Amino acid sequence: MRGPEARFDWFADTMGVRAGERVLELGPGSGASLQRIAAGLGDGRIVGVDRSATAIARAGRRCATEIADGRVRLVEGEIGKLEAARLLDAGARFDLIFAVNVNLFWTGPATAAWSTVRECLAPTGRFWLCYGYGTPGPTPPTDKLTERFAAAGFRCTVTTANNLLAARATPIR
Repeated sequence: MRGPEARFDWFADTMGVRAGERVLELGPGSGASLQRIAAGLGDGRIVGVDRSATAIARAGRRCATEIADGRVRLVEGEIGKLEAARLLDAGARFDLIFAVNVNLFWTGPATAAWSTVRECLAPTGRFWLCYGYGTPGPTPPTDKLTERFAAAGFRCTVTTANNLLAARATPIR
C-alpha cells in the first residue's frame, strides 16, 4: 500500500493489532483505517464510532463487505456522550481502542471521552492516540498530550516514524 493510507499499516503495526481482537476506533472518518484494521483481525471485530453522519455513511460504503460479513460495525455518536453499552460488542470490552487525528484528546481535557474509554477498555486492553497524514509535515508537540494523559490517569509512551506519531496510554495503577 502506498500513499497517505499506508500510514494505517504503520499505526496497526505499532499498536500491535492481532487476529481475534475486539477493537474500537474513535472517529474513523471515511473508514480507510477501519478497513485496514479489519483486514488483520481474522475473526475479530472492529467498531467505528463517529459523530458525523456523513463520515458514517462514507465508512459504510467503503466497508460494505466488512460490515456484511460482521467484521465492522458503525455507530453514529460522540464519544463521551454515548453510553458505553452502545459501543460494546455483546457487553465485551475492547482489547484495543484507538483514534487517528482526533483533536478531542489533543486540544483539551476530554474528561467525558476518557471516562468512556475507561468503561470500554478491557483490563488488559490498549489505548492509542495516533497522528499523521502520511504526507510531509510536523507531528504535534507531546508535552501537553503527556499532561492530558496524566490528568486522565494514564502514562504516555510515544513512538514516532518520519511524520507519524502513536501515543500509548497505559493506566497508572
